This record gives sequence, structure tokens and C-alpha cells, in this order.
Amino acid sequence: MPEKALTSPIRCAIVGYGPTFNFGWVHARWIEAVPDLKLVAICDRDPSCLAKAQSDWPSVDAHLDLREMLQRDDIDLVSVVTQHNTHAAIVIECLNAGKQVVVEKPMCLNTAEATAMIDAAQAAGRSLSVFHNRRRDGNVRAIREVIEQGRLGRVFHIEVSACGYGKPGAAWRSSKEVCGGALYDWGAHAIDWVLSLVPSRMTQVTGFFHKLLWPDVSNEEQTRAIILFEDGTVGEIMQSSLAMVGKPLWRILGTKGAIEDSGAGAIEGYCREIIGPSIGSFRLVTEEGETQVPYKESDWVTHYADLADHLLRGAPAPVSAEDGRRVISVLETAERSARSGRSETPPYV
Repeated sequence: MPEKALTSPIRCAIVGYGPTFNFGWVHARWIEAVPDLKLVAICDRDPSCLAKAQSDWPSVDAHLDLREMLQRDDIDLVSVVTQHNTHAAIVIECLNAGKQVVVEKPMCLNTAEATAMIDAAQAAGRSLSVFHNRRRDGNVRAIREVIEQGRLGRVFHIEVSACGYGKPGAAWRSSKEVCGGALYDWGAHAIDWVLSLVPSRMTQVTGFFHKLLWPDVSNEEQTRAIILFEDGTVGEIMQSSLAMVGKPLWRILGTKGAIEDSGAGAIEGYCREIIGPSIGSFRLVTEEGETQVPYKESDWVTHYADLADHLLRGAPAPVSAEDGRRVISVLETAERSARSGRSETPPYV
């Protein structure tokens, strides 16, 4: 299918307006905040969710049927905001209909699905990107700046941990069959953070998965992925609902300094604000002493602004489908490692 020339404003649709974290609404709000984008349609197969969308955005068309919506010529870009296990099929259908697509993280459940999605985008001559907008969290932006300034020296160890104690809820995000597993939720953000901070290819991934306590929840209660990079850097991602003693969100070690960050206040206003306020700081320790580095603002809407710049003016995609597939590659390989009891090589490094 030949490339379709786009003009501003790019006409956008959202697939999925479910109640989980109010994601459908916040995607709509971010789209409407970008001058180069215009929301024209929302699709959800649940009539109650669609009624909520119509109430929130009365000037936007509502569709129960995806195929019907995709037949419209006045839709250029589709944002897929649905359950993880539905991403691949919906994205491929949208691409085959000639639409540009952005899909929520994680992009799918396995690398075979990710590759099929990438192949469909290439065959259709359309853009496919992944909504890893939390690269724009205020603490992540500040951490990246400190690393790029060289204040830590050579970074060789990065830990990102989300630990607590409590039975996972009953929502679909606790179902392994639907969401992919515990590490596919918050862990997908953490893996993307680590991969975006380390300028090196991966050599191996080691996974540890524990399913110990709540038999009526199919997700694991604790997951851990350790990534070894070619340059020797180690990244460690942990998500646990069995940790009565926690860990800081971030712990980063370099040859000249270190960072410890609790993450408190890092996403203040998420799913409510276009730009999140700067609330919080992290501990920076160097040979010169210890300081508190304030977070930057969380400018999540910039992801959509950068996507518009990509589609209209040829700028790089904010997060490419290939970057999204690297995250899936770590998730998939960590579980394979947990089963085999040894480190495994990810298929996309």
C-alpha cells in the first residue's frame, strides 16, 4: 500500500476506552493537547465504556465495531489502548486498513507477535510505534540528564525495583493469560528505561519467577530479570507483591557516583495532567559529597507531539516498534531462563 501523505492536523482514533487507570481518557486528552493532532473517533466493544467516551468527548464519533471504524477515510492514526493479549491482532488489522498506529506498552506478548506487527507495518508502508511515554517521567528525565552530564562516570549497574506486599487485584492485569505475566505490567516500563539508558547490545538475560502464595491469581507474585550488556553493564529489574521489606525504585552505580531514588512523587498527576508537576528529588552521591537532585516535569504529552513530528516532518519515532520488540525480547527471555535455570540469549539484542 503506498504511503499516504499526511497534513496537519492528523486525524486520530482510539481503540479501547476501558476503566483501567482511565487510560482511554488520558490518551484522548494528550491527543487533543497537540495542535498537529485531532481526535475524531473512539472505538470500544463495551457499550458502557463507549457511552462514557461519548459523555467525555461529545464531539467525537463513537464506534462499537472496529472494522466499521477502520473503513473511514478520515482517520489517519489509531492509538491502541486495549488489553495486552489483543494488541497484535488489532494493530495488524489497523495497519492493513492503511492506518498509522501507536500501541500501548507492552506492544504484545511475544517476539513472534512483535515481528508480525513490524512486518505488517512494512508491508503497508505505515508507521508503527510503541507508547513507552514513561521515558518522560520527571525522575527518569532528571536521571538521564545526570548520566549524560557524566556526573556518575562510567555507569555499570542499574537496578529498578517495584516491591510491596499484597494480593494482586482481580483486574485483567493480574491474569497471565491476558497481560502476559507480572513483569509485563510495570516491568515493561522498567525494562524500557534500562534499555534506553544503556548504549550497548544485550548478551544474556537471566530470569527468576516465583509463584508461591495465591493460587487463584495466575500472575507470578515475584519476577526478576537481570540483563548483561556487551559493555559489561548489568541491569536488574524486579517486580514483587511478596516483599514486606522494599527497595528504592532506582539504584544506579557509576565509577564516579551513584543515584538512589525512591520515586516518590515521580508521576504526580499521571492520567490526570498533560504536564506532570515536578515533585520529588533523588539522592546523588559523588566524591564531592551528597546532594538532592530535583525531578524535572513529567512531560508525557511530548510523546504525542514527537509522534506528530515523526509523521508530518520525518523526525524519528519517539519509540520505534523495534525498540518495543527489544522490551518484549527481554520479557520473553527472562521467562525462558526461569524455566531452563540458566541465562539465555535474547532473540533481539
